[in-house]
Formats: sequence, structure tokens, C-alpha cells
Amino acid sequence: MDPRLAQLLQMTSLYGTLAKFYEHSDPEKHIYFYKKHIQYEMQLVQTYWALHGHGHGQPETHAWDDHYHA
Repeated sequence: MDPRLAQLLQMTSLYGTLAKFYEHSDPEKHIYFYKKHIQYEMQLVQTYWALHGHGHGQPETHAWDDHYHA
């Protein structure tokens, strides 16, 4: 796996977990961490498709099938 993807995946997961943890106990922290999660998630998707030559963050159907079933 590309190191950039690995790092973005790790950050996306971390902030998603923190957002979920604070969802019912601290709404302000939940919102903060959820926004960070979304930020890294968008970067992850953009980087994934940029590395796989599809650009614009939009998967091509056949390419998605190839990656999904691999």
C-alpha cells in the first residue's frame, strides 16, 4: 500500500473513532473530530483515485470492480 494512503487511512480511522467515542458524551468534541474525519476521508479518496490514474475523485466502474474484487 502506498505510504500516503496508509497514513490517510490511519488518520481517517483515528478521527472517526474519536468522533464516535464522543458522540453522546461531548457534542463539541464529537463535531470537532467528525469534521477532521471528513477532511481526511476526502483526502484519502482523492489520493486513492489520483494514484490509480482516474482523477477527479470519480471511480470508473470497471476499475472499481477490479479493485473491489482483488
